[in-house]
Amino acid sequence: MKIEINLKIILVLILFLIIKNINTYLIFIIFILIHELAHLLVGICIGGKPRKLTLSPFGASLEFYTYGNNNSFGRILFFLIGPLVNFIIAFLLLNFRINLDKIIFTNLAIGIFNLVPILPLDGGKIVREILKIFFGIEKSNNYTMLISKIILVIISFFYAIIIIKIKNIMVFFLIIYLWYLFIIEERKLCLYNKTAESIKKANI
Repeated sequence: MKIEINLKIILVLILFLIIKNINTYLIFIIFILIHELAHLLVGICIGGKPRKLTLSPFGASLEFYTYGNNNSFGRILFFLIGPLVNFIIAFLLLNFRINLDKIIFTNLAIGIFNLVPILPLDGGKIVREILKIFFGIEKSNNYTMLISKIILVIISFFYAIIIIKIKNIMVFFLIIYLWYLFIIEERKLCLYNKTAESIKKANI
């Protein structure tokens, strides 16, 4: 499996050093990697072959050559396991009354954030797999992109209010990052639709 590290991480590290909050960012990176490791283990268990792990400034992504098991329920488990592991870590720390507030908050934030139904987050992929059961691949892709865009617009509106109220620049970076991820996913879908359409025409 190939591992790629986006060099923009260095810029983010410098930023957090300047604002004297480097510990928070390092904790975030550690538990993002644990999140992806959970995906990796389940992916291998359902017969998947991992291709690449990419670590970016505000997250990580895991790509497979194939998921092995094309069953939607297996894939839903694959996408669900990452946030679930973050919730389990937070729950265990709370249950044993271990006073590690930053770690608890970070895991809860990662888990909740990834379950937001926006592609390419885990929540968006889970929604797509559920829709695929009822509508097939093509319609599920289009419906999920529409749902993602609507929710992203709503979130952007509320984030704008939050930015004005608390004047936190990190919230601004987060919403920009979400739109960036969505646009990349939208371009992938456009390419997929064009390819599928070309194949249909070739078979007529």
